[in-house]
Amino acid sequence: MPRSYYEDLGLKPGATKAEIRSAYRKLVLQHHPDRSSDPQSKPIFLRIKEAYEVLADQEAKRRYDEQLELIAKRAREEELKRAAATKREEEAARLRAERKATPTGLTVAEEVVRLQTLFGSGRHSEAEKLAYAIMQLDPRQAIPYAVLADILRGRGYVNEAGKMYAYAAQMDPANPVYQRRYEQLLRSSRVVTKHGNMRMEQEDRNVLAPMVGGGFTVLAGLFVAFSSESPMTTRFPFISTWTPGLVISLFLTGVATGAALAVGNIVDRFASISSSSSGRASPTAILGIVALVNFWVSAVLYVMIATGLRAFNYSTTRLMLSVGAVTLLMTLASIPSQSIHAAQTFLWGGNLVYVGGLVGWMATDALREGA
Repeated sequence: MPRSYYEDLGLKPGATKAEIRSAYRKLVLQHHPDRSSDPQSKPIFLRIKEAYEVLADQEAKRRYDEQLELIAKRAREEELKRAAATKREEEAARLRAERKATPTGLTVAEEVVRLQTLFGSGRHSEAEKLAYAIMQLDPRQAIPYAVLADILRGRGYVNEAGKMYAYAAQMDPANPVYQRRYEQLLRSSRVVTKHGNMRMEQEDRNVLAPMVGGGFTVLAGLFVAFSSESPMTTRFPFISTWTPGLVISLFLTGVATGAALAVGNIVDRFASISSSSSGRASPTAILGIVALVNFWVSAVLYVMIATGLRAFNYSTTRLMLSVGAVTLLMTLASIPSQSIHAAQTFLWGGNLVYVGGLVGWMATDALREGA
């Protein structure tokens, strides 16, 4: 687009008559052939004179302004057309990438669905490899980044997980889950600077909280060992010797254990393991349902599945170990009791401890979020 008369005079469109006259006089004094020896001054002077003759005439100026507006409007329309064409080309490229056959013969979109299935079934090792492969084919897919973030977070790599959540949010800004997970991870971590680089790390552990939880468990065990309560009911043979004090103690020691793990930063936020970024229930949450039936069965299943699929979650592992330890302690406390059979405490006590652990964990997180 050629220079306008306004630009020749160093003015903006819509300049007043006085501004036009003043600018013209200054430039004439500078570029008039009788005053300037610069060979470029003559064509500049002629252009200035032409601009002034048009802009100084009200009617000519009006027609010229209309012409400028028409040119500017056409330029804007052309820019919009180019932007729309670029967007169409990018969308077509994305669709071609999605339709592009992968080594398995599936399209990228189909591989993304397979990725979600693998991750949802706990096959984290396979899901991790597939996520990286999809990112190589189509880096703009958000789900592979989110899946990798969930996997890395479960392993305790908070800095790497944070980067992946940020990438997922960038690729799909319309999905609030990715941004929310990133902000949640940021709140539950500490930012440190190493060698001039900032990174997220897990919060420092608070050893006092687990010590308090352990002390409460010891007191509850002493109560069970020396109480002389009668069994609640004999209707259920597998817990026929359980007393009200034992039931309350099992549940409360679980609550204390879950709260101590959360306050001590021994486990991640509960929301991070109860569901994935895609909103699906995680294998950890599903194992929690099994634990309601029998804790030891769920523990064995967890070890078998996590070992076979290399999908250990550090928070779930620590909760399982803590619940197992508390159950064993309460089993030992049942041995001196005159009414409680230690075998019943061992076989079924973990159920109540595990439920209490989840309650304590969730309650602590809820208080943190509300603080």
